[in-house]
Parts: sequence; structure tokens; C-alpha cells
Amino acid sequence: MVEPAVEMREVSKRYPGVLALDRVSVTVLPGEVHVVAGENGAGKSTLMKLLAQVERVDSGVVLVGGKPVEFRGPRFAALVLGVSMVHQEPALAPHLTVAENLCLGRESARLGVLSPRADRERAGALLARVNLAVDPDRLVSTLPVADRQRVEIAKALGGAPRVVIMDEPTAMLTEAEIGDLFGVIAELKAQGIAIVYISHRLDEVAHLADRVTVLRDGRVVQTLPSAQVSPERLIRLMVGRDIDNLYRKPRVEIGDVVLRAEGICRRGRVVDLLDCTVEVRAGEIVGFAGLVGAGRTELARAIFGADIPDAGRVLLRGREVHISSPRQGIEAGLGYLTEDRQGEGLAAALPIDQNITLANIPLRFGLIDLRAERRTALSRRDQLGITTPSVTRPVQTLSGGNQQKVMVARWLETKGQVLFFDEPARGIDVGAKAEMFDLIGRLAGERRGIVIISSYLPELLTMCDRIIVLRAGRVAGELAREQFSEERVMRLATGAVV
Repeated sequence: MVEPAVEMREVSKRYPGVLALDRVSVTVLPGEVHVVAGENGAGKSTLMKLLAQVERVDSGVVLVGGKPVEFRGPRFAALVLGVSMVHQEPALAPHLTVAENLCLGRESARLGVLSPRADRERAGALLARVNLAVDPDRLVSTLPVADRQRVEIAKALGGAPRVVIMDEPTAMLTEAEIGDLFGVIAELKAQGIAIVYISHRLDEVAHLADRVTVLRDGRVVQTLPSAQVSPERLIRLMVGRDIDNLYRKPRVEIGDVVLRAEGICRRGRVVDLLDCTVEVRAGEIVGFAGLVGAGRTELARAIFGADIPDAGRVLLRGREVHISSPRQGIEAGLGYLTEDRQGEGLAAALPIDQNITLANIPLRFGLIDLRAERRTALSRRDQLGITTPSVTRPVQTLSGGNQQKVMVARWLETKGQVLFFDEPARGIDVGAKAEMFDLIGRLAGERRGIVIISSYLPELLTMCDRIIVLRAGRVAGELAREQFSEERVMRLATGAVV
């Protein structure tokens, strides 16, 4: 018998009004990739926080290396128990350099004096393990989101871990970067390191898993060898029903041009936008495709007013509008659902109702109308199926999928004519994805113009009427629906001859 690397026996965790985990038992073996699957709110992230000692167990026991462990915090878990966690949202200090983040708490010193040079060398070696070519002296705040995620993965490998928890580690990575990560995981397996892996991408589960444990409503539904888990069976176990078609393309009659952005230029920290011109029509779903660093997010932010363009103009329904801030973008009729939920999308410490009305605060005699705010939040909660017992709870207590719905609810309150969805399905489960894309389809049916930015091509190929491909800050080309194929998109994205 092989001694488990991790064993969780009858573990329970309760929050006010919510039983997040109910007598959950999971065993993870050395050198095993153990996938924990389930819908948002099923208890996956809570279970991982208990293992990483971010949260304290209410009842039950956690064993690492066969020994019960008492709660002493995440630093103890990482440095003593050898349990490292790659969070879904990068947990890095943005004002520190890459090297300082990678060596935080493990700084090199000689005779009591810190050695930044040794830290930079160690950081360079960790970055090489995840195939990320970035200067260790660069500030984390200047990195694109995908690179921050890879720094987070490198950080988890820095303490000779016994167990590595990966919570949606590929959500912000390109296909090539995902391949690099899979190579790192294979190396860790060969070293006998246990991997606890959370993912909503069914193809990843099939590719990586040795075993799969499915959670639903805070309980274990079943633990199975991966060979016995087809995508269809996994979905049924996760959501308790069949999902016939995850991405349902709505049939909408496309109208006149509602948004035209002409000659958008902007010098940026990551990529420069160079003479970008795009159009979106009423009822049309347009995809922005391209590799990381192509300028997809930068173009959306420049149009919306989150970043001010150096040149170019924006026209809404044929009339030029001057947008130099998000507030002006909202007033003009634009909405932008950011890919960075925690950093830019949500006011984490505020309650759900205030997050929903943040872009369109109800006022009465110059003061916030708290009753109207609550009515609005309750209505959107019921409309979008936001799972929460109270809209006055902090939004940070919600699962990733429910947080995503809160951001959508905010933009619905603005009555925006054109809505940008930047990685709308990132970090949410299959059931929430089906709901999200169904909602996007309904918004298109309301004659709104929709832009979807996604690194996952099947989403764009299925949902969009037209795909605009960016490369190195320029519009490399666009494809009508009858021209769609992964090969054509990738040829434009990489600069290969079509």
C-alpha cells in the first residue's frame, strides 16, 4: 500500500448561512494528478483552502504524509508541510518585482544580509521551469494577466513541494503555454509530487487526470479512475443533468452598425495598438481572437475609455463620441466585463448589491436610494441565478461563476448598446458557462452589439457571427461565419500565409 500524500477525512466547513463542505473525504497519492471537479459553489476551492491552511476545518481531519495536521496558517503549510497552491486569481504583490514575489518568505541571505543577486538567479531558474522569458527585476504590475499566472505557478514550485494545488491554472494561458504547463506537471509527477487539479475544461481532465473526484453541493458524488469518466458522464455527475449544447448560437437578424472604432492607436506597456479599425452591428456577436500580447484586451479598453487612445475616434450609431474615461464610456452606451475579476472587476469588500449598482447608482434627492439598490440586486439575483442567501453579503464570498454573474448584472443596469465580454467563461464551470453564453445570446437578441474576447477558440467559432483577429497590436484580418475554422484563425494570429 502506498501512503497517501494527502488524506482528508469527513471534512466539513460552514460559513454564515452556507454549508460549503459536508463530510468530504478525498485521498491523493504521491505522483498522482487528482482532479477535483464540480460546478461553481460545489465546494472545490473551499476544500483546497482547507488543505493549504488558508481556512480552518470545522470538523474532520486533514493528514499530510500520513500525519494529522493542526491549523497553523498558509505559511506553515507551504514551508513545513510542503503544500503549495496556485490560485485561480494570481495572489502576487503587484508593487514588487518578479524575483521578490518568487522568493517572498524564502529570501536568500548570507551572514544575515539579504542577497538580491541570489534571489534573481533562483527566480530565473523557476521562470525557466514554466518557460516564461521575463526579466526577474520587472514589476509584477507591468505584466499581462497570463504572465502573472505563470509567475504564480513558478512561485508554487519554489519550496520543494510535496503537494501542489492548481486551481484553474490554465484559465489565462494560450494553447502553447498550456502545453508547457502540462510538461511541468509531467515532471512533477515523475518526482513523486502529488497534484490536486481543479479545472472546468473537460479536455484537460481527460488529458491529465489519474483519478477524478466530483463534488456537488458540498458533498462527494463519486471518485473514479479517469478511464471511467467520459465528458458526458462527468457533466452529469457535476450538474445532475445533461447539457446538450454548451454554446447555443442564437438566430438574430443583424442590423446597422452600432459601433465603429477608427484608426485606434495607443502606446502601451505590453503591446502598442497600431491603426485598429473595427465595427460591431446591432444584434451581432463579434469575436476578438489572437495570441496573448496581440492587443485584444488593449483594443477593448481603449474603445471603452479604460485606457486613453493616442489617436483614432469612436462612433456610436454614426455619431462621434469622445471617451476619455470609463464613466464617459458608460454614459455613451458601452460596457466592459473585464477578465481581471479581482483586480478590476469587483469591489471585493463591498456587498453584492453595491457591486451590481456600482456603474449606475440609484439616487433619490442626491442620496443613494438603498431600497432601490436592494430591489435592483434582488431582481438581478433572481434573473441571473446568482446563488446567495443575501445580496448584502460581501461579493468575495461568492464562487467564481457567481462573481461573474454579478459583473454581468452591473452592465445590464447601464442599458449599454455595446458590451465587451473579456474571457467571460474564465474560471467558471460547465453549467455556469452554458448560462453565460445563453445570456450573451439573449443580449444579442435585444439588439445589443456584443464583443467576446476569448483565448478558447471553440467559444468564438460557435458563438460569433464574425471574428476579428489581432496580431502584434494590429488587425490581422477578419473572418465571416462561413469562413470559420481554427486553422484560418491561427494562421492570421501567427502571421502564416492564409
